Amino acid sequence: MRASDQLQCKEKFLYKCVFPELTHLERAVRRVQDRWPDVKPEPPEKERNALAREMLGRVERSDWSGVSTWRVTAGAVAAFDEARRDAEALAPLRAFYLREIEATEQQTILDGLFWVYIESFYPGADHTKRLAASLSQRAGKFGARINQLLANFDDLLSPAKAVDAVARPMVSSSEPYSDLKKLGFPAPHSPGLLYFAYLAFLEAIKGRLDRPDEQKRLLQWLRPENTQALQHGATKAIAALLFPWQQISPSESVQSYLTESIVGAYGDPRLIRGGVWAAFPQQLKGVLLRWLTREDMRFFCDIITKTQNHHHWPPRRDFWLRLFKERRIDEAWVAFGGAAREHAKQYYKETGAFNVDKRFAKQLDRGGNTSLLIMRIGNKIVVDGCHSYKTHIFRADDPTAPLLYQPNYHCDVIMHRSALSKSHNPIPNWQLWVEQYI
Repeated sequence: MRASDQLQCKEKFLYKCVFPELTHLERAVRRVQDRWPDVKPEPPEKERNALAREMLGRVERSDWSGVSTWRVTAGAVAAFDEARRDAEALAPLRAFYLREIEATEQQTILDGLFWVYIESFYPGADHTKRLAASLSQRAGKFGARINQLLANFDDLLSPAKAVDAVARPMVSSSEPYSDLKKLGFPAPHSPGLLYFAYLAFLEAIKGRLDRPDEQKRLLQWLRPENTQALQHGATKAIAALLFPWQQISPSESVQSYLTESIVGAYGDPRLIRGGVWAAFPQQLKGVLLRWLTREDMRFFCDIITKTQNHHHWPPRRDFWLRLFKERRIDEAWVAFGGAAREHAKQYYKETGAFNVDKRFAKQLDRGGNTSLLIMRIGNKIVVDGCHSYKTHIFRADDPTAPLLYQPNYHCDVIMHRSALSKSHNPIPNWQLWVEQYI
């Protein structure tokens, strides 16, 4: 359409003109920013000492030949990080960066030093106050993203108020991670200021974590969609989620939701010793272990019910679930045979579960036709199996007793090692026998 035609359309038929939808453009801009955010150097920890010494030498010699802007900014990351920010030997280097903030005309360096302030932030620390004071003098000289961030958070360069300024919208948001991104933080799980804002957010909501809505938004913060789960500080959030349930139990649906969310993000504490579970409070871990035992008990019973048609199974299922309800079963682990294993995998895939292959073990003997339920009941290890497989009882300190949480089991090996076993027929006698020996 010619310009004259456009003008005629505007004058005579304005109501028929269709103008471009700006929200599409705004979404496109956000996608570009998310994919290529401001470059923030992250030099490897093992290289930071050498990098800091190199930059210090350049400051002392006033030699900046052949050095990239990226390396200059990376040197600031090393100089102000937790391991080196109080090192007296690097004081001249930190003073140089403070002067550089006030004098540089290179926006890339200025923006990079702004992110150094954000990610090295520590409440009350001298380096944080000095960086904030220097950056405050350059208002309006930053790039567009940082200028917008400062417009959204008036107190971002006021160290005494910055944590509350960032935590406040988190507390009021139903999706704090995505909302912080919209407000200008490209990586809300970053260290420094965002970490302390997260702690303030957690402190504000921890008394309400018996409520499903609060559980949901904290879990969304811990593991946002299409984003890796938060690691630094995650132990505090998981502990807060479990804390209300030490003396009482939530509904089964809440138990399943919390269990699946926590284990999906951070792995099964029965299988993983490190990560967030390395120094996790044992009493609170016990809450999750109890829920995991329930999940495994019920899951085993459900899968066997679907794959086995035998009149002995329903009373056996009810017996084991009763013992669990009475809190007599301390731990449980499942090893599925062929057909049952495929049913189990399909179930977990349909529910969107993570780490499907690590949710249960494989039973390899008898062509995989037998599935096993391995339990610790007090000082006993009890193994029950589907079909006609007998119930076997070991002392927990017996070196031949099967260990829980192994990836593979052989039901015939367990059977041959057992000195105490009984068939399920008749069911009443079998139940009395189990209760007698556990």
